[in-house]
Amino acid sequence: MYADAADAQALCRTYLAHRALGAEELEGPGCRAVRQDQAPIVFDVNHVQVNGEIEADRMLSFLDSSFEDRNYRQILTTPFAAPSLEARLYQEGFEPDPTLHGLLSGELSGPAPRRVEILPLSAEEDWRRLDRLVRANHVETDAKRGQSIFSEELTRQIQWVRRLTAPEIHFFMAWIDEEPVAFLSSWPGIGGVGMIEDLFTLPSHRMRGIARALIHHCVADARARGAESVLIGSETDDTPKEIYAAMGFAPTCVTRSWLKQVSPHASADAL
Repeated sequence: MYADAADAQALCRTYLAHRALGAEELEGPGCRAVRQDQAPIVFDVNHVQVNGEIEADRMLSFLDSSFEDRNYRQILTTPFAAPSLEARLYQEGFEPDPTLHGLLSGELSGPAPRRVEILPLSAEEDWRRLDRLVRANHVETDAKRGQSIFSEELTRQIQWVRRLTAPEIHFFMAWIDEEPVAFLSSWPGIGGVGMIEDLFTLPSHRMRGIARALIHHCVADARARGAESVLIGSETDDTPKEIYAAMGFAPTCVTRSWLKQVSPHASADAL
């Protein structure tokens, strides 16, 4: 089954709304700024979103005025942004990071999931356990990329934002031998399109069907809370995209995060 443009637009609305959870939103000229001053180094909640036609000069001016105290500029664009805007961002020195989105409209395909104990976070100790799993994920990601991106402070701020989004977003951990070994989150989304995100399994427990069990569990959770179709994102150059497609998530569209490092303006208090 293939998705159409209407599916892609609905998916993008949920994806952008998800990226704004836990942050302040400011409407701009055909775009929206998302900002969280308590987590200034988390790009996911400090950016401008573009989901349609917009004049590049006006958007870039709004971006600068919204984040003049940051040492970076982050923009999220969907396939519905003007092609000329993408060209302009390349010209201005922004680096794109694409995300491939799959949309599940029917039932999940493939074998039934194995029996795994999957529990929601219910106490402070559960959050600390999730903190450790997330840190392991970030350390592995840095090792794979050969660069240090996820500092301990960045991990801390990401987890702080996640706490803000609960209980709208449900976070689940899979347990083996009374220890959490994997996690995934679910959200019912908007307009009938839900979202599952942040799948990670410890390397020592991969290839055992734990991730599949989490996907089944989180899809069911999103649908129990009102979602009809469910999206999942993946890196365009990594193998999970093939697994998701085999499970029934139809490749639907690509969004891009555009990043540029800049020199922040000094505030009046710092002069």
